[in-house]
Amino acid sequence: MNDVDSNFVSFYRILFCVYIFKSVKVSSKVMKIKYLGIVSLILLILLTAFTLSYMGNVSRVSETGARTGHSSYTLPISQRSFYIGLTPTPKNWPNSSFEDIMAAYEETGKIAEVAMVWVEKQGIGEFEVLKQNKVITALKVYGLKPVITFNFATIKIGSSGIEYVIDSPKEISGNISNPEFRSRWVKEAKDIALEFKPDYFSLGNEVNDYFYFHPQDFSSFLNLFDEAKREIKSVSPDTKVFVTLSYNHLIENSQWNMVEELDSHVDLIGLTTYPWKHYKSPEEIPADYYSRIKKYTTKPIAFTEIGWTSSPPSSEKLQSQFLIRFLEITRDLKIEMVNWLFLHEIQLKGYIEKISSPETGTIALKRTDGTEKDIYSLWLDLKELKRA
Repeated sequence: MNDVDSNFVSFYRILFCVYIFKSVKVSSKVMKIKYLGIVSLILLILLTAFTLSYMGNVSRVSETGARTGHSSYTLPISQRSFYIGLTPTPKNWPNSSFEDIMAAYEETGKIAEVAMVWVEKQGIGEFEVLKQNKVITALKVYGLKPVITFNFATIKIGSSGIEYVIDSPKEISGNISNPEFRSRWVKEAKDIALEFKPDYFSLGNEVNDYFYFHPQDFSSFLNLFDEAKREIKSVSPDTKVFVTLSYNHLIENSQWNMVEELDSHVDLIGLTTYPWKHYKSPEEIPADYYSRIKKYTTKPIAFTEIGWTSSPPSSEKLQSQFLIRFLEITRDLKIEMVNWLFLHEIQLKGYIEKISSPETGTIALKRTDGTEKDIYSLWLDLKELKRA
């Protein structure tokens, strides 16, 4: 219950007391006067308590952050400069109906401002998929800004295990320096930009993982990125073009030099972050966990994926605590967007299941049956914050 609702409840309690006292049958004029006196005294006490409670809430807004409206938590910020977003996963996954899918898009449009676009093809060939499935059209219908990801590499599972390779059609050699691959990849990026005019365009997701295995390709990629960005801007000048890095692996593998080199090329630095893989509880996350990136970039940060699992030994309460901790320790960053991973929980299947932790599917605001998790009301509080 929010503070406004609580204040109205208090007011109606006062009226109820008046109603009760008015309903008492009194037999004498003196007794009636006594009852009126009692009613007046109770009204005065309750109204005073009501006023003090309200003023206390207002005071707490200025002292500690935002007065929450839906949850029992207090946000550590009183306004936000960034967009918030989700991936609109439907309930009942993987057996979602068409109605489930459309309801997820509609709900995401109400509680978010941007949305991640994930389709089965994330490299050359993605343009045709996006044209056919109308995902971007659906997002825009509900007022959402699409965040498109267009990859140059993919993970393959072979006899020797997991490999990170260039994602090229069979007829083209999978080499980032191959002129034919580069030409096709840049053209497709331009086609996507021309057709959809996206607000945000990531030219690679968690690319530091690929360059961890293929460091010799990084300089070639920077040239490829610059060429693609130039073509994208020629047809959609307002699109913000960037790449996304895994923040977990950035820290683990000490890849800060990559951030420094990207800084002069990108409009934003994209990050995915899942601290639950390294900390038992959100309170263990160091205060400088995110702010340390300021040493290496001047660009705003786009948190394209954040989250904390709710499956044991974690819990739904820890998810909420993580969001609060995240907002607390990123207050000094220039942030473009913050995207929670999923709307509804999903069960990971097939290829994704093999390369991800099963509990990742629980990084959602709602359970698979559509019921709200603890974090949902906190997310609504964040949504209602005034955007500076």
